[in-house]
Amino acid sequence: MKRTIDGKTYNTKTAEIICDTGNDESLTDFRYERSDLFVTRRGRYFVAGRGGSLSRFAVPDGNGRRGGAGIIPLTRDAAFAEIQHCAGYNADLITKYFGDLVVEAQFRRAGVFFDPDLVE
Repeated sequence: MKRTIDGKTYNTKTAEIICDTGNDESLTDFRYERSDLFVTRRGRYFVAGRGGSLSRFAVPDGNGRRGGAGIIPLTRDAAFAEIQHCAGYNADLITKYFGDLVVEAQFRRAGVFFDPDLVE
């Protein structure tokens, strides 16, 4: 699938697939979605796929909506949120694309932060 949106071309054949962002709903379910998160060679993120009339790919149809297909450009922050959803606990995958946005967790008790290296 290839689309030009706001003067930028998004092509699923030349972009790198990061992870599957679809759901497990049946094709007969209005919420079904088959989609992937991609990154272009220039570092732009997008989701491409298809879905039912209650998915993000739905298109207007008279007074209602119907399923559709397409490409949705994402900001880097939106792509970061998307990868956290689709990559689950795969920290290496998240760090590969968004390492600068990932911070180490710290212990917090009663409103006080502790250095994890000092806590036994």
